[in-house]
Amino acid sequence: MIKEDQIYRDLQAHLDKLPVGFPATKRGVEIRILKHLFTPEEAEIAVQLPMIPETVESIYQRVKKSGMSIEQLEKNLDRMVYKGSIGGGKEGEKKVYGNLQLAVGMYEHQVERLTEDFAKDVVQYFDAEFGDEMGKTKIPQLRTIPVEKSIPIPEKYQVNNYDNVRYLIESARGQIAVADCVCRQVKDLVGESCKTTDLRETCLITSQREAEY
Repeated sequence: MIKEDQIYRDLQAHLDKLPVGFPATKRGVEIRILKHLFTPEEAEIAVQLPMIPETVESIYQRVKKSGMSIEQLEKNLDRMVYKGSIGGGKEGEKKVYGNLQLAVGMYEHQVERLTEDFAKDVVQYFDAEFGDEMGKTKIPQLRTIPVEKSIPIPEKYQVNNYDNVRYLIESARGQIAVADCVCRQVKDLVGESCKTTDLRETCLITSQREAEY
């Protein structure tokens, strides 16, 4: 158990180096979240991943000392992508993999994998340590999206293409999907459902990579 707990602590420290970190808590809520997202074997692999995606061959150079074959590593990475605990895509003909932030990232990929315990842990973490981390990062995490109606804009401002929903859809290089809102699903599980609407399928997802798998 001590060894297993250390694996997750190592992963917490690793993810804490991302632009939006993964801070430790005295309550251990962050470790419970990681245990929901990663098996111990997957956590050991994730510690070796960068945020900027790399090929399986590059990752294997850091993992091979564990005795895992490159074929098994690729299977594990693909499973982790499917679970939404890491990111994956393709660059040319090569699969690439990398760590995700908790939010925006792993959390949003848990739409169909939510449990009541996980939802409670996430709400607790977001309301305290992780929420503080989101607020203090120097790298903006949110953007204002124009609604394409007539809104006077002073000359000193401009709307960039990467803030334009129409541009994002038309320039998407991979799949486009609509998904349930994970935030509303979490609130449903903790008894704090949205009072404005019962609509859940509201999140638009696009891929700017050549392909997802």
